[in-house]
Amino acid sequence: MLLKEVLSGILIGVLSGFFGLGGSSVATPILKSFAGVNPIFALATPLLTVIPSSLSASVIYYRKNLINFDVAKLTILSGLPFVIIGAYLTKFVSGEFLMLATAVFVLFVGLSFLKRENLFGRGGKNDKNLRLKLISLSPLIGLVSGFLANGGGVMLVPMYVKILKMDIKNAFGTSFFVISFFAVPGAVTHFMLGHIDLKLFLILAFTAIPFASLSAKIAIKLKSERLEFAYGVFLVIFAIYFFIREFQSLL
Repeated sequence: MLLKEVLSGILIGVLSGFFGLGGSSVATPILKSFAGVNPIFALATPLLTVIPSSLSASVIYYRKNLINFDVAKLTILSGLPFVIIGAYLTKFVSGEFLMLATAVFVLFVGLSFLKRENLFGRGGKNDKNLRLKLISLSPLIGLVSGFLANGGGVMLVPMYVKILKMDIKNAFGTSFFVISFFAVPGAVTHFMLGHIDLKLFLILAFTAIPFASLSAKIAIKLKSERLEFAYGVFLVIFAIYFFIREFQSLL
């Protein structure tokens, strides 16, 4: 099982760094399906790893001037309190339900990146309601982030690209910075609830973090259009596979 956890950590690091995620959204399905980790531990433990891995990736994007700090600040201030609420709500639902919810959510996000039109309405620099949209959606992202024990990157990137019309590389960089804040209260809350496996955390810390930094450097060099499409394809395939596996396990 140790070998599977190490390989999972490497894969999680590569995918998270490449696609602007903190890593928990892809870590949960990988740890549950491939390494056979307990659902609650698979859900919450990666969130603790997200903090250093996201900060590491943020530095790489910052050096390329690919972080919008104004957007990041507004997202953090309006969404952070709801992360705690979302994390606390996991106390009242089963691990199996959370696995299926994660799969459905990731599928929706993936499909949104395969459709060229904006799913949430048009936005841009001249959109007078842009600030209001950001303030309105950030609490929802924080709530879902805490509930599904992820840093929120799988929702932040679509919001930044679809609503704010950010280039996907700027969206990735800004997302990494926000994730490093969003992950803190969620990780602390889940730790207090006994949802963190410290041994698994150490394995992920020594595997996912360095590979996330490496893949982030590669992603910055790719064309934005190709990166965006690859992001959508990856999420759709992964979500379908994970949903089928989890649904079959309930039968």
